Amino acid sequence: MRDGWRLVQRKPITWIAFSALTWLIIGVSSLHPLLMAAVAVLLPVILAGWALACREAEAGRPIPVTMLFEGFRGRVGDLASIGGLNLMGNMMLMLVVLAIGGEAFTEAITRPGSLSPEAASALQSRMSLALMVILAIGIPLAMAVWFAPLAVALDGVRGPGALAASFRAILRNSLPFLVYSAVLGVIGTVAFMGLSATGVAPALAMEIAFWVLMPLLVASVYTSYRDIFGAAAQG
Repeated sequence: MRDGWRLVQRKPITWIAFSALTWLIIGVSSLHPLLMAAVAVLLPVILAGWALACREAEAGRPIPVTMLFEGFRGRVGDLASIGGLNLMGNMMLMLVVLAIGGEAFTEAITRPGSLSPEAASALQSRMSLALMVILAIGIPLAMAVWFAPLAVALDGVRGPGALAASFRAILRNSLPFLVYSAVLGVIGTVAFMGLSATGVAPALAMEIAFWVLMPLLVASVYTSYRDIFGAAAQG
């Protein structure tokens, strides 16, 4: 985390520009479901640009804003396969949760005040099962995807190999990763609470906090990847 923060400090304006452009791309994609799916598949390609920019920042070299799209000059197919797997995995997870929750879950999302006490109690027991499914599917998926775009962009690993390497790396470093996740969660919570205290709506405060922390998140993922996988990432 500390090394990631140092990278952020080296190029603050660049990271702000990268965050703004990434936010714009994702925001525009929300105009149509097909655009959302396409951007979800190509998101690792954009993250590859972030990773390559981190490597340049670490080496003290200049970073043009166009480097955000540098991933499109590399292994686009491998990067897109990671995004496709992540999209399909999360869609499957959502369908399973909806199937477990049934109509009561849909009603709780769309009209939370309309649930009867009996329906709410039944939904609570179903959500316990849904949570176990999320943990069983969502966590291994996140472990496989976490470092995979960096493995492709920085070390030229093919898609399946990158996913397997990411999963093994986090499994072997599970305790440091839990500590890292907790620290990042605390920072995000503090940012969210600070924004909420100024009167910002909760949903907007969460979104702003995420994008403000995006450079630190990506830079810390890069530095942890470099530490785990060695000097090959340094280029």
